[in-house]
Amino acid sequence: MLKPIVAWLNKHFEDTELMMLLAFLLVVFVTLIVFGSALAPLLVAIILAYVLDGIVNLLVACKFPRLAAVVVVGFGATVAVLFSLVAILPVLTEQIGLLLNKLPEYATQFKETILEAQAQYATVLNPERLQEILVWITGKFQEWGGLLLSFSLSSIPDLIALGVYVVLVPVLVFFLLKDKVRIIVWTKQFLPRRRSLLLRVWEELDSQMGNYIRGRFWESFMVGLVMWIVLYLMGHQYALLLGVLTGISVWIPFVGAAVVTIPVVLLSFFQWGWSEMTMYSLLAYAVIQLIDANIVIPWLFSEVVNLHPIAIIVAVLFFGSIWGVVGVFFAIPLAALVQSVLVIIAERAVENVSD
Repeated sequence: MLKPIVAWLNKHFEDTELMMLLAFLLVVFVTLIVFGSALAPLLVAIILAYVLDGIVNLLVACKFPRLAAVVVVGFGATVAVLFSLVAILPVLTEQIGLLLNKLPEYATQFKETILEAQAQYATVLNPERLQEILVWITGKFQEWGGLLLSFSLSSIPDLIALGVYVVLVPVLVFFLLKDKVRIIVWTKQFLPRRRSLLLRVWEELDSQMGNYIRGRFWESFMVGLVMWIVLYLMGHQYALLLGVLTGISVWIPFVGAAVVTIPVVLLSFFQWGWSEMTMYSLLAYAVIQLIDANIVIPWLFSEVVNLHPIAIIVAVLFFGSIWGVVGVFFAIPLAALVQSVLVIIAERAVENVSD
């Protein structure tokens, strides 16, 4: 009974290229797990290089020398970051501070609303169970406020690490963009001669990762900007905060939009109550999500491999458990990598059987 399995394994272990591919991926996987924190500046630089590389390539296609294109794009990115720090960060900090100060007031307001609903629907809502829910919700509000405050205090020692990022990351991004071809050529000399499978996986991953990072970046920027503008015009006091949260949510497929719905509903309710303005804010959020799902995503991600929603959710859970937030953000390209490897293994199996 085991003979067919043993024969199949022996046959596939004789496939040198396939074994080299799996060994290389295993080494990369283990390296990221063990040295992920030390390599964090490099990983951040690679992500930013992917974002900016598309603009650099566009300028190069317009007859710009690559060095000049890198300098122009780097200068533009620096100006954008400085503008964010000067114009956007103070407003965002002010709104977070306002939210922290008003959390006790919001908890009381929410409790009163629930009690009013219980008085109107006394025959439907169990008073004892409702009281337990209110105690739990009040505790959660206090817990969230404490977490936000402790996060802001604990982040002070990280200013040194932030300084390291501020210095190292721009330098790494510059050289990754400037010497992209030289780095690839230098890396190839350490690869085995028989590397067609490895190069195939790398080309697919490079294309998918580049398209995914650039697409998500611009999607996040557009969706967050539109959400902020709409809520700002409506007079929402947390317009920028909700715009930032909405922009971040697009990096987490399916789950992100559902999670951000909660602060959109609560903060709109706390400002306007159950009024038309609250309904309009929720309608605006729903319309933005629909446009993003049906227009923006198909336009930006036409070249990214199509994965089933179940595969995406499993990838988010799996890679998120391994690498945390970074794993969640890049679950789709990592899942695409796994899919590419599985396709190659299946193709090799068919070739070995036919032989």
